[in-house]
Amino acid sequence: MESKLALKRSGAIQLWLAVVCFLIFVMVVVGGITRLTESGLSIVEWKPITGIVPPTSEAAWQLEFENYKQYPEYQKLNHGMSMDEFKAIFWWEFIHRLLGRLVGLVYLLPLLFFQFTGCLSSVFSRRLWIGFVLGGLQGLVGWYMVKSGLVDRPDVSHYRLALHLGLAFFLFAYLFWQILDLRPKTKSKGLVPGYLATYAKVILAFVSIQIVWGAFTAGLKAGYGFNTFPTMNGQWIPSGFWMLDPVWSNFFENNISVQFIHRTLAWILLALFSSFFVLSRRFDISARQAKAVWAVSAAFLMQFCLGIATLLLMVPIQLASLHQLGGFVLFGATVFMVHSFRTGSLKTASA
Repeated sequence: MESKLALKRSGAIQLWLAVVCFLIFVMVVVGGITRLTESGLSIVEWKPITGIVPPTSEAAWQLEFENYKQYPEYQKLNHGMSMDEFKAIFWWEFIHRLLGRLVGLVYLLPLLFFQFTGCLSSVFSRRLWIGFVLGGLQGLVGWYMVKSGLVDRPDVSHYRLALHLGLAFFLFAYLFWQILDLRPKTKSKGLVPGYLATYAKVILAFVSIQIVWGAFTAGLKAGYGFNTFPTMNGQWIPSGFWMLDPVWSNFFENNISVQFIHRTLAWILLALFSSFFVLSRRFDISARQAKAVWAVSAAFLMQFCLGIATLLLMVPIQLASLHQLGGFVLFGATVFMVHSFRTGSLKTASA
């Protein structure tokens, strides 16, 4: 009876965390659309509590619009825009922020319930409260990012954009890992060498770096240039790669170099995923490990093709959103693969 109760608790916790992970996924997708529609600077104040209510009268809308007019995006890019045009960008940013608050509530309330009903071990409880702190930090980083576009230039810092996106991916991976830890382990049918686990971690590291450079590419709008493939306007290494001074800034601030690095990382990942797939087939891996390898392979091929299409078609919003969605799926699949090849386990739920 006690064992069945523990399983029910574990199942409930997994379901709750899965819902939170899904909401983070939705929030990242909406955040990408918010960026692509240039809506992220439409709300110029951070109101964690009262901001949950949108304008409900014409006077309230006018006040919101007048606040927006005081900042560079309106003055330099959108001067003369209509109220309807303002509302269109306002709603994307509002939904994005509302989702952030929803994620916080959906996370906190069940956490308090599981905590006070004794469903969590002390170790797992600490893990989950760390997750809550990370979620709060993500909200602060989001506002820190928005503030960078309210000063002189009507664009958010691509460094802060990368930090905001990277933290969202990290939070997802952190919570997804807790779900995987709660699942029963499966054993390999044969001997699987430890270097496969290390190799999987290397791949995850490169996927994470690629996500950061993807954020740089998006933040600098670097994808709107050199819309050819596989070369960049006929060049394998584009001219202008070293045009900034100091030299190191080219890797982070030069549109040409940033796009080149993003492309190069895609080729490196193609080699890494292909070799891992071939290596894993040489051993009698478990069903879960095989599922992870196939999931990662499919996700990467989809993402690789989406990236090429997005580039060639000059970053249409629909394809660019799918490309970001694909990056999220690939990242999640890679985390699953790393977990499936790891060794050792930790008791996480209370018995």
